[in-house]
Amino acid sequence: MHLTLEVKRYHEFFWLRDIRAVNINRCCAECFIGQRDSRVYYGTLHQSHAVIDITVRQSPKAVAYYLCGLSAGFNWYQNTHVAFVPAPGERVEIDNANIHLVITDARRIEFEDYKPNPPGYFTRRQRTCRNWIFANYINDGMLRR
Repeated sequence: MHLTLEVKRYHEFFWLRDIRAVNINRCCAECFIGQRDSRVYYGTLHQSHAVIDITVRQSPKAVAYYLCGLSAGFNWYQNTHVAFVPAPGERVEIDNANIHLVITDARRIEFEDYKPNPPGYFTRRQRTCRNWIFANYINDGMLRR
């Protein structure tokens, strides 16, 4: 997979990681157990404009990959959330006011409308966190459907 990310407006940072397992008792990036790719983080940290052009390091243990961008002031509805899996010949492309993203040989996982309801108590912060929602999506076996 090849990822090209153009950051068009200021973001606190972006991060990319492979997801090998999940922990729904945590929130935000801590939901995901896997390897971080520091090239994305350090290449976008506190940048008003940045371009990242990398080959994604793939792991045979990864079930998915996740790109997250935290907007200026951590304004949650302007954050970027892209879950994807390897898919030879397919392509993810997003072009909006914040970013232009192209990931080749990948397929985007559309999980935003998923409504997890795991047993136990989970805070409002967790239940509205898109990382937590995707962790539940994986935990509930939705990637295999």
